[in-house]
Amino acid sequence: MIATEVTGQHTTVAERAAWLSIPVLAHSEGALSYEQKMAILTEATAQTKPDDITITSWLVIVAEPLETA
Repeated sequence: MIATEVTGQHTTVAERAAWLSIPVLAHSEGALSYEQKMAILTEATAQTKPDDITITSWLVIVAEPLETA
């Protein structure tokens, strides 16, 4: 490993909700349908303002590939 860093991504609630509503990004194996997930997202975002800022932390890892023989 060469380096690691934790960085924050700042987006608005509206931007985050838009990303989460893209069907391919909202897809995961589980008991909830896309429609159920969108209903939960709508309910959650209704408790905020669209221009409220959210911060997501990301761990960034820089590494070198393993050498093969």
